Amino acid sequence: MMKQFLLYILLSVSFTFAFAQGSVRYDIEPGIVRIQEDYINNWRKVGEINGYRIQIAAYSGVNSKSQAEAAKSSFTSLFPYTKAYLIYNEPYFKVRVGNYYSRLQAYKDLEVIRLTYPSAYIVPDKINYK
Repeated sequence: MMKQFLLYILLSVSFTFAFAQGSVRYDIEPGIVRIQEDYINNWRKVGEINGYRIQIAAYSGVNSKSQAEAAKSSFTSLFPYTKAYLIYNEPYFKVRVGNYYSRLQAYKDLEVIRLTYPSAYIVPDKINYK
């Protein structure tokens, strides 16, 4: 009899917790909300941070700009979801791709990109912060 009573109580409590539907309310102090908003607004102002890109080509000479633009266009058609950049560092026009926060992130894409551009390599660069 006592075992049945304890079993009944245990099952009642279990079902109560299992089927109880309620709402959770969070009380956040106004100071914390202000700090979060300031944090978000400050990071929106940041344009570039230190990161990595993959350099797929570098050209110098008479037709170097047109060659670099052609390489960029070719890359964009093959990898439409990876952003490509044309950079000029005298005397070279360089084509760099991607915005990677770490070398490991860049390395994952480098393995795929090297199938088409075997001389591609990772370079430290200023990247766009999103």
